Amino acid sequence: MEFWRVLNYHPAAADTSANGHPLYIWPRQGSGRVDDPDRDYLVLYVGDSPEGAIAEALGDYSVWKPEVLDPSPGTPAGTVKALVKYEGDPSILDLDDPQALQDWSLRPSSVVSKDRASTQQWARSMYDTGDYAGLSWWSFYEPRWASYGLWDVSGLSVAGAPEALTLSHPAVQDAAALIRRVIS
Repeated sequence: MEFWRVLNYHPAAADTSANGHPLYIWPRQGSGRVDDPDRDYLVLYVGDSPEGAIAEALGDYSVWKPEVLDPSPGTPAGTVKALVKYEGDPSILDLDDPQALQDWSLRPSSVVSKDRASTQQWARSMYDTGDYAGLSWWSFYEPRWASYGLWDVSGLSVAGAPEALTLSHPAVQDAAALIRRVIS
């Protein structure tokens, strides 16, 4: 499988514990859909397409100006907002599958609920089975895209060099067009 993510990339980040490394997982979690507020596990959020990952990262902005691609404050000089491709074959529980929803007594509206206490509770139950490396569900921005929350990234590898994002990057252009965002 291929996965995509937008992140603050720094070429000198040598290992996964360094912010800026493609496999770095932000440790201050707790507000994401399938996060564990107890921090027994951390979640890497990725998409199934470059456009989907970009939409998830930038979709809250109605107008995409150059500053939406600025790296987060406090990152070292040389950090860029980048698109990274991963490959791997993790065991994923697909929450877009009606049978999976039935098996877990979930409704589609439960999956996309903004009630994080609820979504994190059922995600924790799924994690506790030990059967899955993560979950997938449909993207808020385009239901054809899948979003993933992976708590086991041991089988994931970076495929190719991270690509610095610009507003003229083809995937940025495509994502903006698909979710109707203005590029300024």
